[in-house]
Amino acid sequence: MFLSVLVLFVIFQSNVFGYIDPGTGSLLFSALFGIIGTLFFLSKALIIKLKTMSFSKNKNMETEASKKARIIIYGEDKRYCNVFKPIIEELIKLETPVIYYSSSEDDPIFEIKNDLLHAEFIGVGNKAYAKLNFIEADICLMTTPNLDVFQLKRSKGVKKYVHIVHSPVIPLYRLYSLDFFDSILINGNHQEEYIRELEKLRRENPKEVVIVGSSYLDELDKKKKQLNLDSIEADSILLSPSWGDNALLIRYGSKLIDELLKTNMNIIIRPHPQSLISEKGVLDNLQDIYKDKKNIEWDFSVDNIISFSRSKIMISDFSGVIFDYTFLFERPVLIPEFKFDKSIYDIAMLKDEIWTFKVLPKISIHIEESDFGNIGNIISNAVNSDNIIKNIRDIRKEAYMYQGEASKYTAKYIKNSLDNMVSIVK
Repeated sequence: MFLSVLVLFVIFQSNVFGYIDPGTGSLLFSALFGIIGTLFFLSKALIIKLKTMSFSKNKNMETEASKKARIIIYGEDKRYCNVFKPIIEELIKLETPVIYYSSSEDDPIFEIKNDLLHAEFIGVGNKAYAKLNFIEADICLMTTPNLDVFQLKRSKGVKKYVHIVHSPVIPLYRLYSLDFFDSILINGNHQEEYIRELEKLRRENPKEVVIVGSSYLDELDKKKKQLNLDSIEADSILLSPSWGDNALLIRYGSKLIDELLKTNMNIIIRPHPQSLISEKGVLDNLQDIYKDKKNIEWDFSVDNIISFSRSKIMISDFSGVIFDYTFLFERPVLIPEFKFDKSIYDIAMLKDEIWTFKVLPKISIHIEESDFGNIGNIISNAVNSDNIIKNIRDIRKEAYMYQGEASKYTAKYIKNSLDNMVSIVK
């Protein structure tokens, strides 16, 4: 269409005017291309808007909650169910309608049946962002970082964007991941110090930062008690790495696993979910190598709590799961040497070592590759370390505040924020 307009313009001006001087012609063509470009991007935005409207205005999907809700919660994956499920349940107790959008078709939150909850699958990736970029709500809560940095944009229809940190560590987020949120909900004081330092370095206005605890850890602890997991005999070694070139399985792989086999203990290997996408070839190869080993099992389940309970020790790297394991079960972790590239993360701007890497040596045992041959004895000594257990308890008080109360604190914060918005309008 635009090409046809351009051709007609050239023919028309050629026949009518006969001659246009170079300067005038240049201006005309610049103006024309500017108009064409503007129309192109406006039409593209309109198409996305129409598609989004078809999502939100589907009469079959409307519920009382979707008509009345002033808060939207977005879960980018079902593995964040443990973060949002208890919060949604508390909001329902406070008679606060909620819209929950998920990028997992089998999200367990869809099983919650209540008139105050409207839950909907909105697709994955760009399809989900096309919906989220035009939503309308007083508050939008999400674990997803990078708001207004990549495809996920701030919608003009949202008054307040709230990010909730789902792990007690200093989050390893990419550059500017939290900069465009209005409020951050955190687990403990150490995370606020990290946020404030970045704000000063970038000369940004301070965001609202609120300590609410960890609904994710609270939910895991609740499952642990319900399943009476303390009664399960811990007789396994749990390999639970992060992902990437410096992560445990990529860096050491069969070198470490072969030595662990010599201990004659059961070995549970639980890869990071991203490994299933980014490192599938490596995982497939390792599974093939050890397919005949009866004392090696692979855990790809969403919840890690069963594997936690069955293991007497974890071997990991820089994964935040270390703190989930130590805080809930007070058991030690072995960490083989790794190199961590900070350059692509927000923490690269900080002068001092971050809290996470400062406290890791207190709750774990560092080993070199040369120690793998003696790993059986190292595991025995680590399991019987009273000093490690004491350090875990001390660090947990600092990093995991309001234990068992996070969902209540979060729901109360959201309810108060909504009430304040109403009072300001009045």
